[in-house]
Amino acid sequence: MAYRDRSTNERSGSYAYTIMEVRLRKKGAPEGTKDDLRYMSVDSHWDTLRFVQDNMDQCVGNVVRLKRTEPVRHTVNESAELFQKNLEPLVSTLAATQGQGVMDKLSASLKKALLLMVMERYQSDREKACRVLGISREKLESELRLCGVAR
Repeated sequence: MAYRDRSTNERSGSYAYTIMEVRLRKKGAPEGTKDDLRYMSVDSHWDTLRFVQDNMDQCVGNVVRLKRTEPVRHTVNESAELFQKNLEPLVSTLAATQGQGVMDKLSASLKKALLLMVMERYQSDREKACRVLGISREKLESELRLCGVAR
């Protein structure tokens, strides 16, 4: 990064830098798609601001490239929702085989999704849920508490 001293009368305001908001949206995204907001700081010198305005496509391209280097972070709830959408065949298989020891082998997000689906399928009947999952009533209550599933 380079810097050269410029007089304050050549700036757009009294600050040395300006914050610019960049709204990212995939091309062809459906109406109502949430924008990914990013911010970039830019020297507030008029020449710099004109350059950014004239070359906004390249600036946005740099923001997108930078975004691609960031690791993807999912919360347990987001992961549970993703799993829940695709777990119906697993729940059906568990119901048929009375799965044993299945809960001990799952991640937290997968446990939560599975618990939500089983409880929904059996209208919160804990006895049926225990039989399907192959766990005791105490273990079911413990897992429900750990995953934050409301009683």
